[in-house]
Parts: sequence; C-alpha cells; structure tokens
Amino acid sequence: MSIVECAAGRFEGLLEDNYYQFLGIPYAKYYQRWDESIPHEKELDFLATKKGDSAPQTRAINQNQSGVSFFQDNSLSKQSEECLTLNICSKDIQGSSPVMIWIHGGALVTGGSSSIMYDLKSLAKRGVVIVSINYRLGPLGFLRLDEVTDGQVSSTGNEGLIDQRNAIKWIKDNISSFGGDPNNITLFGESAGSWSCNLQIAAGDNGLFQKAICQSGGLDAIATKDKANLWAKLFINQFKKDGNKISDLRSCKWELIINSAKKLKHSALSEGKWVFPEVGFLPVIDNNFIYDDYLETYSSSNIDLIAGTTLDEYKLWSAFHPRIGINDEAYITRRLSKMFESSKLPELISAYKEYLRINDLGNIYSAILTDICFGIPTYKTLQKKEGNSFGYLFSTQSEILRGKLGCFHASELPYVFGVHSKKPYSSWGPKESQEISDNFQIAWTNFSKTSDPSFEDFSWNNYNDSFELALIGNKVRALRNPFLERYELIEKYKIF
Repeated sequence: MSIVECAAGRFEGLLEDNYYQFLGIPYAKYYQRWDESIPHEKELDFLATKKGDSAPQTRAINQNQSGVSFFQDNSLSKQSEECLTLNICSKDIQGSSPVMIWIHGGALVTGGSSSIMYDLKSLAKRGVVIVSINYRLGPLGFLRLDEVTDGQVSSTGNEGLIDQRNAIKWIKDNISSFGGDPNNITLFGESAGSWSCNLQIAAGDNGLFQKAICQSGGLDAIATKDKANLWAKLFINQFKKDGNKISDLRSCKWELIINSAKKLKHSALSEGKWVFPEVGFLPVIDNNFIYDDYLETYSSSNIDLIAGTTLDEYKLWSAFHPRIGINDEAYITRRLSKMFESSKLPELISAYKEYLRINDLGNIYSAILTDICFGIPTYKTLQKKEGNSFGYLFSTQSEILRGKLGCFHASELPYVFGVHSKKPYSSWGPKESQEISDNFQIAWTNFSKTSDPSFEDFSWNNYNDSFELALIGNKVRALRNPFLERYELIEKYKIF
C-alpha cells in the first residue's frame, strides 16, 4: 500500500510491480441530476484501491456501434451516476514527470476509464504520470433541457464537458503529490475522447494544460442551441410516451432516462439529409462554456497538438452493415445521394475508384465516409491550429475477420496502451505488434515531455509547414497527406 497526502485529502493506493496506482478517486460532485459538477469542498480520506463505477451507458458496452461484438469487455458492467472519478498511475511519486490525461471515447454515450484496454502502467513505464477519467455520458451529460422544460431542469448540455474540466483542474491542483508536473499536462483521447480534447482547447485552456493528442476526432462534434433543443424535445416526447412526466426527470431511476434515450432515432435531426454522425448527445454552443467564437479560441490557443486518423476508420461500421457490407449498389447510391448532388455522384465515385484502384462500391462508400467523418475534421483542426501541430496516419491492417475491417476506427488503441499481446487484442494485429506499440508510445510520451514527437532517427515535421504526416506502423516514415484531392472533391460536391 502507498499513502499520498495532497490538497484534496489523504489517499491510500496500491504499490504493485513498482507502480503506484490510485484508483477511483472522486474529483467532483453534483447535488442533483443535471447540475454542473463542482470540486469537493472538503478534504477526503479515501481508500483508492478500486476503479470507480462507469457512467450509465446508452449503448451496449460490449458491442461496436453496429451491434457486432468482436471483443468482450465486461469491465464497464457496473454503472452509477456517482461516476466522477479518476485513476492515477506513477512510477515515482517523489518525482516531477510530465502528466498525460486520458479521456475515453464512445460517441459520448458509452465507455469508461475502467476498460481493460486502458492499461495505464504500460505508458507510465516510459517516464510519465498517467491519469484516466470518467465523466457523465449520453442524456445525463449531454442533453440540453433548460428551454424544453421551461427552466425546471437547467441543464445546458455541456455537463459532461464541465465534468472533464473539473477533472483537469483537480489534476492540476494535486498531481505534484503523485509525482507529476502540474505545468506539463497533455490531454489525449480517441473518437469522442478526441472530440473532448479539441473542445477543451476551444473552451479556452486557461493554463490548465499545455498539449493535446487527438486520435480520430475533430472539432465538428458540437451542436447549436436550436439543434440541441430539437433533440431534447424528441427525448422529452419519448420520456412522456414511456409513461413518465417532466417532474419525474430528477427523481426517477436513471435507467428510465437511459431506456428512453435508447429509443431516439438520430435521423430525426437530419432534415432530409443523411449526415454521419448525426449524434444527438453532443456538446452545445451555449455561450457559457463553449462560445460562438470557439473556432477562433481554438486557433489562437498556445496548445501544442498531435492529430491523426486510421486509414479505414469507417469500416468498423460499414463492414457490418447488412446492405453496405454486401455491396448493395442501389442502397449505397441512395445513401450517398443524401450527401452529394446526384448529378455529381458518378464523378465522385469514379474519382474514388481511381484513388483506391478498386471497383467495390461498399469499400468506396467506406472511404468517402472515412474522409467525411474523420479525415476532413482532423485536417481542418491541423490547419486551424496555429503554431506547433503534427499530423499522423495509422495504416496497419488488422487481421480481424481475415482483414475485412482493414485499419479500422480505434484499432490503434491496443498499441497505444501496450495491450496488443493480451487477449482479446492479440488477434487484432500483425507479428510486428510490439514495434508498432513502441512507436506509438515513444512518440506520445516524447511529445508530452518536449512538445516534439520525433524519434532519434525520424524528424517529425510541423504539419502547417509541410502537409506532412507521420505514417505510423512497425516503422515510422513521412508522407505528404495523400488525401487532399479527395477532401477537395467532397467539399466541392457535398450538400450537407
């Protein structure tokens, strides 16, 4: 056992294999559902030996977004509204090492810091202090209810982001007692975690952190008040249809809220056009936490940035789709016609056939959606971010389902966290898995230490100056962004 005393209180954690771990630490609280969280007002005397409960989940935790489970993760099974906790892993609690804060993904409706994928020790061994956090999800963290309940529930829709911000503040104020440098903090996250990192920059960093690593998620996951209010109305209507009243919102079991939320259809927001991701539970431009000028705030911030994608992001969904997966041409064309001018579709498809050197329409569709949902938003963040920014591309093909998924969304995570050789992730990658993991971990921790992700034998150039990406695999090499022509074509012909 190990004991740390800091401004927040006294915490008794674990010492295992020369790693100090402090688990399930409460970083903030709220008095009633949908209140903004606030830091704890008194010092805690806390046994920090067990990870905290996950936030209530709006999606099955052991499935991808198509309902297909190719790995089982039961580590998130215990859920509770008392979920505002964090975990710390450090090799040296007497030191002053760079700090990395992991914000998990899951479309803002699922996921948690207790996932077996997020092994904090593997990164901590490289000389950084690693922290992972939980935050409220789905309707409990990202649902704007103020206007649609006539002020009975004064939620802005940004409660989940504010939770994250309070976690960062707690870490800033206390991490020195756990061996971390409070003036050298890097946020990193994937998918919705990447959205979150970008939006924390856009909200104004206020000196709380200095760097961010954004994996497969841009700055586009944000709603206007009007769209947020529309989604809230859909939720309220469903909640009433399920036999509940507005007055029940704060007092009912959280399961009732989650069950109503699961029934909502994102297509109701698309106004005749289909755009992915039409995710309803999104942060909101509320002019309280996120302001109208958030893009300018983002651009002018002093935060150093790494941002990138995987090669085949969207195959995680399209490969399992009952119509896209079997290359249903009529269906795919109909879906694309909701995003692009019908008269221009043949030209767009022909260009992608040439780029990809394939004729399979399902894979062409997947490439277009990869560009729309991940490539272009990431490219725009790199272009918008003034100063020190670095781009990457992960392209190693997964061996899952005989390569059907390619280099899919989230496929880099086992390498980042060093669990690539452990079940169930050992079936994901090639024999060079250890080299891939080393390259990710060296780059990420080098960046956290020095703001430069370069290796001894690889100089990683600033993206703004070169449009140059680091291609990360068992080797690392530079290439000019190969997708710029595709992005231009999409921007030219899209109708959403």
